[in-house]
Amino acid sequence: MDRSIEYILEVARCGGISKAARNLFITPSALSKFVIQKEEDLGVQIFHREGNKFTLTYPGERYVEMLKELRDKRQSIRIEMARLADMYSGRLRVGFQMSLAEFVTKRIVPELQDQCPQIRLFMEEASTSELWRLLKTNQLDLILALSQKRDDGLCYELITESPVVLAAAQGSPLEKAAVRKDGYSYPWIPDEVLFSEKLILDKGERNIRKYASYILSRDAKLRRSEITVTNARTALFCVEQDLGIIALPELQVRALHFEDRVRLYSFGPEEMKASLHVVWDPRSSLSTEISEFTRIVRTCLQ
Repeated sequence: MDRSIEYILEVARCGGISKAARNLFITPSALSKFVIQKEEDLGVQIFHREGNKFTLTYPGERYVEMLKELRDKRQSIRIEMARLADMYSGRLRVGFQMSLAEFVTKRIVPELQDQCPQIRLFMEEASTSELWRLLKTNQLDLILALSQKRDDGLCYELITESPVVLAAAQGSPLEKAAVRKDGYSYPWIPDEVLFSEKLILDKGERNIRKYASYILSRDAKLRRSEITVTNARTALFCVEQDLGIIALPELQVRALHFEDRVRLYSFGPEEMKASLHVVWDPRSSLSTEISEFTRIVRTCLQ
């Protein structure tokens, strides 16, 4: 950052010269001289001085606002230039949920390397919310995610829809209570049985709470007895040990290879669906690479 921005912003943030100078690793006298010189250059007083306390004047407030805008704009320029540099160097930055890591690395990546050997692939595993942040700040070119979230400023290519299911331990009480019901992919669990079970939540994925919202809204006791973990794989290990149940897309269960280790059930007044999308910024110049990636993902799921 340009020191004329950094120095003034730090004095304004700290409300004084001494602390700001320590944070900036310069002497207080040097920083004080810099501020005085800047005020002379601008022709206005930026700070009121009351002993060691510095407070912004009205011109100072406007000046600091503009410095922050300039700092943010420079940061945007650096990010955009880095993104363009990646594009022209043949780099494709792909983000995906942790539960999809094996599917991406074992099936998609080999096919992508075979079909597009010129692409240098960069991969990022993260939660859904973090993936969206990285995509919207141009730190990723595309993401592959199971989510119900939509953003009008982004492009979405639907790959497949997956029923949201309950995963429970083999031999749990749910097995005897489950019944076949039209419109559901798996045996359906009556509410009175469902609400008596302990619930496992995935702290890393906000979507998991959305999938479980029907259960959470009906029985407050579950909030006190739930187990919270940081990823879907650990949650399914807990399910396998009969420590509770979890609501999540069937595709995640299969991607993590737990389909033969737990039992899957349907629940709720209607079957919920989770959508697997490839998502990207429409301003991207990597349309050919994104199209090829999307085609390969769809082929790998057939």
